[in-house]
Amino acid sequence: MSWNRPIALAGLFLSNAVAAQGALPTVTLHYQERPPYYQTRPDGGVQGLVVDTLQRALARAHLPHRLALTPSQRQLRLIEDAQGLDCGIGWFRNPAREAKGQFSAMLYRDQPLGLLARSNLGWSDNLTMAQALQRPDARLLVKQGFSYGAQFDALLAQRTRTPESSSADVPVLMRMLLADRADWMPVAPEEGQWLLSLPTDSSSAAGSFQLLRFADAPPGGSRHLYCNKAVPAEWLQRLDEALK
Repeated sequence: MSWNRPIALAGLFLSNAVAAQGALPTVTLHYQERPPYYQTRPDGGVQGLVVDTLQRALARAHLPHRLALTPSQRQLRLIEDAQGLDCGIGWFRNPAREAKGQFSAMLYRDQPLGLLARSNLGWSDNLTMAQALQRPDARLLVKQGFSYGAQFDALLAQRTRTPESSSADVPVLMRMLLADRADWMPVAPEEGQWLLSLPTDSSSAAGSFQLLRFADAPPGGSRHLYCNKAVPAEWLQRLDEALK
């Protein structure tokens, strides 16, 4: 009997060691406040069109992780430096980023580009990008340094009238529209719906704008988890399987 207990303990220690070797490390998943894609709930949890899909897959795959609220430029630095195990939630895929990190399978695909426009412009959903940009009396507002897709960006570069621009977040841009600083701005339909639902100082202010879709807009971009190269390949593989 005296030999059985040490043998049993040795087997237990060996089992634990094997399990520890097979365990995956905790990865920090960074998000920014940008409803309706990602936002912090009053209880401290995180929700949104992109985050909800991700969290369901993480639960199915039993992947260790933690969520952190992090500005987008800080996220990029963490991914490019690869000092820790870090991923950014909801990033678009492109060759420059692929060279510096790795991407998960798709978390969410944006709807085709739309626009928020003052109702008295008389525009409808059959409007093309060129028609909107060529109308000289319609004051355009854009987010500074932001890409709205290759097609819209190319047409915007040909526009003779310089648009109003701001580096502020999209809700601030909406307030600029409401303050009569501009007549329209391009926007993702998901974000446009959320913006129109926000309370305003005037009960009729939001009603003076309509959410439209460009008739010639290409499909929206796909959003992914963008991770640094220090994140184990197995961790991402298990996530991709759970996203199927």
